Amino acid sequence: MPVASQTAWQGLFTHGHLEKGQTILIHGGAGAVGAYAVQLASHAGATVIATASGDDEAYLNSIGASRVLDYREEQFEKILPEKVDMVFDLVGDDAQKRSFLVLKEGGHLVSAVQPVSQEEAATHHVSGVMMRLAPSGDVLARIGRLLEEGTIRPYVATVYALQDAARAWRDIAEKLPRVHGMSPSGPGAPRRKKHGKIVLRVA
Repeated sequence: MPVASQTAWQGLFTHGHLEKGQTILIHGGAGAVGAYAVQLASHAGATVIATASGDDEAYLNSIGASRVLDYREEQFEKILPEKVDMVFDLVGDDAQKRSFLVLKEGGHLVSAVQPVSQEEAATHHVSGVMMRLAPSGDVLARIGRLLEEGTIRPYVATVYALQDAARAWRDIAEKLPRVHGMSPSGPGAPRRKKHGKIVLRVA
């Protein structure tokens, strides 16, 4: 929680200068950092658009996303009706390059995964930065209060007893990306879709 939530907070507010009433596009909204970013941005009064798989739409809507774009089916730069104030990039590669096309002049592109082209940023009259997490006791305390209030929520997929750690690892492996049609658990193995962390109960 501390790493993911602080990364989201600093990306949105320290580097992206997100404000109430603005619109943000979050790439990878269903991931660990993305889910906190969706919640924090929504709580701050921003309109949140997220890219994710179509299977994640209901989940992202439930935590604050106003709109979810299926990256496998839709090209966000072709269907967004209006440009956005900020893009928070948790995916990189081609998605980042195309993000310049949807930013308002003076907007902010913040990436947590790869450097942002300063030439592209200058061409589109936006700011672009690759952030590095700088842990902050003050930020963590603010996030802690939001968690205690239930304003934002951590997501736990499954809780296992410590003696079931091997089974927990197998469940993690099933979620890993397939390579050439093979999953870590063998060809054709079913992949369960659960959001959140796997937790081992030690006491």
